[in-house]
Amino acid sequence: MNQNRQCRTTAGPSGQKAALRITNLCKTFGKKEVLKNLNFEVPKGGITGFLGPNGAGKSTTIKIIAGLVAPTSGTVEIEGVPMNGNSSAVFQKLGIMFEAPAFYNYLTARQNFVLLTRLQQNRAVDIDHILKIVGLSGSADVKVGEFSQGMRQRLGIGQALLVQPEFLILDEPTNALDPLGRKEMKNLILHLAQTEKMTIFISSHLLSEIEQICTHAVIIHEGRILAADAINALREHGIQTLEDYFLELIEKENQC
Repeated sequence: MNQNRQCRTTAGPSGQKAALRITNLCKTFGKKEVLKNLNFEVPKGGITGFLGPNGAGKSTTIKIIAGLVAPTSGTVEIEGVPMNGNSSAVFQKLGIMFEAPAFYNYLTARQNFVLLTRLQQNRAVDIDHILKIVGLSGSADVKVGEFSQGMRQRLGIGQALLVQPEFLILDEPTNALDPLGRKEMKNLILHLAQTEKMTIFISSHLLSEIEQICTHAVIIHEGRILAADAINALREHGIQTLEDYFLELIEKENQC
């Protein structure tokens, strides 16, 4: 193993504007320390993978970003603005799909979106356009209870798009999908980044899947950031795959 390999703790080039900045973030539940002084940035533009095994702290981090869980200490900034009780303007730029998104199964895809836009007081959104983006135009008037898992995941992304975000966070978007569903999801994510010009932050435990579409990676294990850098920069260090690199980092951690 190359002990001299060094990777930065920011996921983007030095000086590039950050869509997301995490500083000294810690979270403790009771006596269990779940997040241990996280520091990383997500550059504006591109697709950043937040990668690590189940239980590494990915979902907790996303819930803190979303304001659903309070950090024990540390800060979260979206485009330089601290996330706190006065962050409503920032949330208007942020779309989040949580793992296993929930819908009213007895309503159609379109009816779910109409209800959500009313609750958000966001009448200007073009629901048909969003359904088209996520590939559900032909199923717009089908009850969600009849949807496959892949269709539900794409509907979850559509739900996150209702706020017309500039920054999109996806929590395990390929989880429980079959190979065709994973391929469709990856193509959709690439479309959102390249055509819709969104910054995307994806959490996943499927390193090999997400590596195929990411421009940057942040690797987390047991609540600690092990590495964060551009994919191309990681490869310049001789890394063949993110999965191999992750296993190498874990081996190094265990030797400490």
